[in-house]
Amino acid sequence: MNRAEKIKILLVDDRPENLLALENILEDPELDIIKATSGNEALGLMLEHEFALVLLDVQMPEMDGFETAELMRGNERSKQTPIIFVTAINFEQKYVFKGYESGAVDYLFKPIDLYILKSKVKVFIELYKQKKSLEITTNDLKKTVEELKKANQKIIEQQKSLIEEEQLKVLLQMAGATAHELNQPLMSLLGYIDLMKIYKDNPEKLINYTEKIKESALRISDIVRKIQNIRNYETKPYLGETSIINLGD
Repeated sequence: MNRAEKIKILLVDDRPENLLALENILEDPELDIIKATSGNEALGLMLEHEFALVLLDVQMPEMDGFETAELMRGNERSKQTPIIFVTAINFEQKYVFKGYESGAVDYLFKPIDLYILKSKVKVFIELYKQKKSLEITTNDLKKTVEELKKANQKIIEQQKSLIEEEQLKVLLQMAGATAHELNQPLMSLLGYIDLMKIYKDNPEKLINYTEKIKESALRISDIVRKIQNIRNYETKPYLGETSIINLGD
């Protein structure tokens, strides 16, 4: 994620003074805090922005927090956005369950404990950062795969022109070795992506798995670079009739 890009969170409450209080508590240089005074306004903002988190008041006129959350979950763009309900009601268990069924991931009860509020928000901000980092890594991997396909096509074209030459044997051997070498980091990368889905709520594991994915992607990129250099190879005599390929660094 671009460091200059601020992380957006949405505050929803029908009372402006509550919104102002929350904004002052959560004020941070890396956050872009956007406010809405109704469920309808919040739904409109969800269509315009990507939010890392929504703090949603339960008791609002016209459209309460439960209904607003359900509508957010029904929209493809916002269905994965975490929602924390903020309420002054001392809920019975059935209402707590209703909140979770509506799409809430957590609750905050008024009067709000500042430490708890900041701690919860920090966790979801870190999760959002890891999500964006994974998206970048995945996009980079897709580019690497495309480069690999192009490089592989070049190898195929070269093989066609060298079909009756001794160098083809060397190229075929190297293609097999490359596939074997590529398989290990690729399987590791896919495995760590699966682990990130399993431990999506564990920031520490997500950070570790992201680094592992980057390492695997770098290994794959290095293999692709070597394949791309095949067109510049030169053969040299080695131990009689055997030839070797100099791929360079």
